[in-house]
Amino acid sequence: MATLPLTRRHQRTAQPEGLSRGFANNFINKIICGDVLEVMKKIPDESIDIVVTSPPYNLKNSTGNGMKDGRGGKWANAALQKGYSHHHDCMPHDEYVEWQRNCLAEMLRIIPDNGAIFYNHKWRVQNGLLQDRQDIVNGFPVRQIIIWRRKGGFNFNPGYFVPTYEVIYLIAKKDFKLASKANGYGDVWEFTQEMNNDHPAAFPIDLIDRIIASTNAKTVLDPFMGSGTTAISALNHGRQYVGIEISPEYCEMAEERIKDHKSQMRLW
Repeated sequence: MATLPLTRRHQRTAQPEGLSRGFANNFINKIICGDVLEVMKKIPDESIDIVVTSPPYNLKNSTGNGMKDGRGGKWANAALQKGYSHHHDCMPHDEYVEWQRNCLAEMLRIIPDNGAIFYNHKWRVQNGLLQDRQDIVNGFPVRQIIIWRRKGGFNFNPGYFVPTYEVIYLIAKKDFKLASKANGYGDVWEFTQEMNNDHPAAFPIDLIDRIIASTNAKTVLDPFMGSGTTAISALNHGRQYVGIEISPEYCEMAEERIKDHKSQMRLW
């Protein structure tokens, strides 16, 4: 499997001296800067209530979604064309699938029998055919597919319509249940993409608020934390968070956003 290499800085920050000082001291309400698989392996079994995340989509190896057109400036999410600061988003497809399946296996290990994973991904057309990410989620306990309807999208291909939604796989263990009355939200959610964020693929906080508020989780993990939106949403709902992010730039961005948000919360 191809894993993302650790820089020296990542190696210093991603290894919090094992778990001898306790899980809470090392992980709770912290963002660990390091390789996602290496850090998740340090998290104890069944210690995280839910996972909420959106991995890099591997869009730059696409043949069909217009990423190579170069005219992305007209689109709300054109920043994706520039890529991520520490991930080239262009892995060979088989390696990408194996990487993501290994990530999901670790996520499943660290949630309890009443835990769940909310795994956001994007379907696309590849070589003229729909690529629905079934090769990633096959064999995992997918209970439901939630449609996230958003505005904008990449497509300069006249062979199909502009995609205007992404999917959230609810991957749930056997005892997972939604919070009271949350099932009334249905399985099609409409949230506008986050625009005022320097990260190229930031979650809209309203989307994360919907997910977290729909569960009874006390601890939320985002192993692709990005700019920190999941952590901010967790704080808004009185939950604990754990974040993992390979990019020092995004780690600093997230920490700054969380710090600013905590300052605002004290004024409320």
